[in-house]
Amino acid sequence: MEVAREVFLERGIQATTGEVARRAAVSEGTLFRHFHSKDALFRAAMRFDPEAVPGFVEALAAETGEGDLGDRLLDFATRMLELGRVAVPVMMMSWSNPAGEYHLEKLGLRSDGYRRVFSAVCQFFERELSARRLRREKAELLARIFMGSLHHYCMAELFKLTAESSLSREDFTHGLVDMLLSAAGYRTAPETRRGPARRAP
Repeated sequence: MEVAREVFLERGIQATTGEVARRAAVSEGTLFRHFHSKDALFRAAMRFDPEAVPGFVEALAAETGEGDLGDRLLDFATRMLELGRVAVPVMMMSWSNPAGEYHLEKLGLRSDGYRRVFSAVCQFFERELSARRLRREKAELLARIFMGSLHHYCMAELFKLTAESSLSREDFTHGLVDMLLSAAGYRTAPETRRGPARRAP
C-alpha cells in the first residue's frame, strides 16, 4: 500500500498497476488477487472513501459568526486542495468504470458524499450572511464559486496545466478568498493575507 501510494502521488491517474507491481517487486497478478481493479487499488492506497466527509468540512458550518472569515476560508481551501489531489483522480477512475460501484450512472442512487460537502459550505455562507458579516450575494452562489474554483484548480493540477501557470497554489488560494470576500461585501475584512488592506466598499 505504501509503494502504491508513492507511485500514485508521483504519477497521478496516469500510473499503471504494472508500475506499482514493479516498484513493489511483485507480479501484477498478485495485485489483482487482492484488488479487482486499478481504481480499487487507488482508493485503498490513498485511503480515500468517497462517502466519508472529512471533519474539517463538517466543522466549517459550526464555526461561524466570529474570528477572521478570510483565515477560515483560506484554511478550508488549502485542505480541500490537498483532499482533491487524491479525490479527483480516484473519482475520475471510478466514474469511467462501468462495473465500479461509483460509476456515474450509479452515483445518483447511492453516493451523497459530495452533496454533504456542498451542503456544509452553503450552510457556512448562509450563517455568515445571517450574522451580517457578509452583505451581498446568495449563499449558494458563493458556495458554487468557491467550490467550483477549487475543483478547477484540482483538475488543472491533474492535467499538469498548473505547470504552465505563473500562479502558485498559495497565490491562488489567497486570491480566491480575497476576491470572494470582496464580492460578498465582508464587513470586517482585515488586511489581506498578501498585500495592503482591502475593505469592502
